[in-house]
Amino acid sequence: MSANPNSVSDKVSYRDSRRAAFRVLRPGQTHGLRRLLTFVLVAAAVWVAWRLLEGVFPPEQEAVLFLFLLAVGLWITEAVPAFAVGLLIMGYLVFALGTTLIHPEPWDVAPYLNTWSSPVIWLMLGGFFMAEGLSRTGLDRHLFRLAIKPAGTRPAMVLLAVMMTSGVASMFISNTSTTVLMIGAVLPLVRQLGRKEPFAKALMVAIPMAASVGGMGTIIGSPPNAIAAGVASGFGKEIDFVEWMMIGAPTAIIMILIGWVVLLKLFPANTGEVKLEMDSMEEPEMPGLRERLLVGGITAITVVMWLTTPIHGIHVAAISLIPIVGLTMTQVMGAAHVRGLPWDTLMLVAGGLSLGAAVTDTGLALRLASWLEFLTVMNLDVLVYATLALVTVILSNFMSNTATVSLILPVSVALMPGRELEMCLILGLSASCALLLPVSTPPNAVAFATGEIRTKDLRPGGILMGLLGPAVIIAWVMLLSRVVF
Repeated sequence: MSANPNSVSDKVSYRDSRRAAFRVLRPGQTHGLRRLLTFVLVAAAVWVAWRLLEGVFPPEQEAVLFLFLLAVGLWITEAVPAFAVGLLIMGYLVFALGTTLIHPEPWDVAPYLNTWSSPVIWLMLGGFFMAEGLSRTGLDRHLFRLAIKPAGTRPAMVLLAVMMTSGVASMFISNTSTTVLMIGAVLPLVRQLGRKEPFAKALMVAIPMAASVGGMGTIIGSPPNAIAAGVASGFGKEIDFVEWMMIGAPTAIIMILIGWVVLLKLFPANTGEVKLEMDSMEEPEMPGLRERLLVGGITAITVVMWLTTPIHGIHVAAISLIPIVGLTMTQVMGAAHVRGLPWDTLMLVAGGLSLGAAVTDTGLALRLASWLEFLTVMNLDVLVYATLALVTVILSNFMSNTATVSLILPVSVALMPGRELEMCLILGLSASCALLLPVSTPPNAVAFATGEIRTKDLRPGGILMGLLGPAVIIAWVMLLSRVVF
């Protein structure tokens, strides 16, 4: 199976969902009847499980438990798009808790709708505007060329440059978009080397690996990061852009370096030198110099303002309005560009935040956490962190990593009172370590769709990242929590 990676970018809209991977791997296949049957079976199974637990929980907890189980089933099976489940969550909470159906006195459901305008949503939206501006003007490709050029022709250094460029780029733009661009750049070289050259596989595996773990670096790098920051904020544990980078960026760089060493061992180059021509990158129709200067200036100002938040004290969400307002008021981005942004991702994140808030507010999180207290018997924080981080990685290999974090975090933070921030950071970052299968993450799917690698080529790196990633994350978070937080 082969595909032009530059042509798949318009097929990927669910950027953190298995559905995105399926749309790359199996374009045009809808299977509407099968999805309908899956939805009905999931709903029926959840209803049976809910009825078996009837009377065990108070009414409001029963209502949210039903929603929790339904969301689990729908997110795992992808019977409907992940963002649709996010919208279902908000609608369900309005009718279940905001009316007299469940409780004689309706709850105030405004907090479950206000997640759509929460700071993390604005932060992500600002990142989306900035990334779209860079893509539209071709500045992202120009920056990639500048980053790759000093690598020379030594295979090891070329691989390192490709991985570091992919990782750093994914901290600020979609890891899927990064992968599409980088795969398009290296594919001519890969096909020139041929399938008998192990280094060709190293390049194809390295890009999605680095792009996925690179998303750990910033709050806007990956939707699970935003979910984690939002949940932590709900417990009064605010974390700004710089504080997240202090934890996420070093972790991402360490994981990229580990992956680089391992890939060089797994796929040693048989050739003495390789020449990577970045001219193979597909160029958009370039706007004028004015647009490029505006995008470059707005991007630079936004990033500098994010990085200097501790100095000026302006909230990172407010800073995110700079690219949103700047790029639209200057008409660099029009209505068509705004419509093309990944609004589905924002809907998924907002729904996840609403579910987490409902699970916490109703006391369901504490109730479910009480069933997991056996993890705390040995009084070892690291054991609890490691267990939950591995569960997060395993689930994220088979379902949306944003959905995984949305489901696990509310219960996990209730399990360890006083450690909410550490738990949010560890699980939010661990979700980016799921790289085992082509469908585990859209970057894997993009690389796999070229036909240059097989599932078995992804497996060693996926296992390594799934095991070492949480270990590195836990060690770094526990160290900084004692020094900084």
